[in-house]
Amino acid sequence: MTDPALHTLIVYTSAALLAYTVLWSGLQTFNANPTNRFMRIWLKLALYYAAYTMPFWAVLLMMVWSQDSVSVSVLGQMPLSLLLVALSLMGLYFYTVVIQPNRLRLKHHAIDLDLSTSLKVAVLSDLRIGIYGGKPRHIRKLVTTINAISADAVLITGDWLYYPSADLVGQLMLFKGVNKPVYTVMSTSDLNYQSINTTKQGQPLLEDTLASTFDVLDINYIGQQCTSLPLTSAGSAHKKSAVNTPVKSDDKGIIEQGNLNRAMVAILCGWQDFPDTNQDSEAASTTDKATLGAEIANATNPVIILGSRFDSVSDLPKALQPRPLLITGAAKAIQKNIWLAHKQKDIQRSHEQSTLLNNSRMGKPHGLYQHASAQIFVSSGIGTRGLPFRLYRPTIDVLTIR
Repeated sequence: MTDPALHTLIVYTSAALLAYTVLWSGLQTFNANPTNRFMRIWLKLALYYAAYTMPFWAVLLMMVWSQDSVSVSVLGQMPLSLLLVALSLMGLYFYTVVIQPNRLRLKHHAIDLDLSTSLKVAVLSDLRIGIYGGKPRHIRKLVTTINAISADAVLITGDWLYYPSADLVGQLMLFKGVNKPVYTVMSTSDLNYQSINTTKQGQPLLEDTLASTFDVLDINYIGQQCTSLPLTSAGSAHKKSAVNTPVKSDDKGIIEQGNLNRAMVAILCGWQDFPDTNQDSEAASTTDKATLGAEIANATNPVIILGSRFDSVSDLPKALQPRPLLITGAAKAIQKNIWLAHKQKDIQRSHEQSTLLNNSRMGKPHGLYQHASAQIFVSSGIGTRGLPFRLYRPTIDVLTIR
């Protein structure tokens, strides 16, 4: 191929790659239906889709570097070491954006909670369905992996959304294929999506709210509620559970829900954080937490608490025996609240608790930690937010609770 022909090919290919990145990211920005920050989302999506073009840019760079044409003399005279650095950076960006988020893995943990029978649950956090994740291939792989796990239930700690499409039911419909009971709470960001996505006439911009989507997908939303968490082998073969029915137990530890009697292994409670939109909602949230805290304190069986943030531990009842297990998502810039809670409540910290706080300054902590009020398990997380690349593999944590 002559130099002019090669030059024309490089120019047209470069223009096509740039057009694809700009136009397709713009189209997907409209699909995300943002009420504000349109240009910011467009830029994030441009960076995201630019990663898919990195192999083509790498080939073009090598083609230009290998030519002696005057028009490309600057790149043609690039040292080989600098070329290798550029190619390595392109490869790294492609890997962290395109490949790493799809390398889903399982991580197993054992936790002692003094249960009469061991219980196994799969924990998911930070799904971030939206502009980066939530493609059918992503959710299909996630559901297939969950279905292959031998677990009694799936617990999702919130942070479902990150600029999702207007059709939430359509985007999340594949979750209906999960073959286990699914329990979830919503994070403040999830609740904010439902409150800010409204028109001036008060009509929702989203076709479906997240709460209504849970009903369609048979996902149990347990914000500020408690329900039983029985073993699948103990008679809980149904995916959908009646979480709105109050939990009642007799001296033999049998849960009565409607006409069903199930052997209760533990009580599962949702610890819901609400946005501080006004004083009335804040007061209502405080009242709900006090009521739920009293219910946890009076429980006769071990309690598992599902929350979106690990600093929820500061609101839990103290001196519970056995201590409840708090399952949360990864922390984000909230370690100051933990320090304040320890200072105000004079909670004695152990080495593990100090590790929790120190790690939260360095990044996202994960794993099991001990606290005076509860054991805390921080899940690793699955989704991506902010910039499109991901440094750590998405992880489903499988807990064997004994």
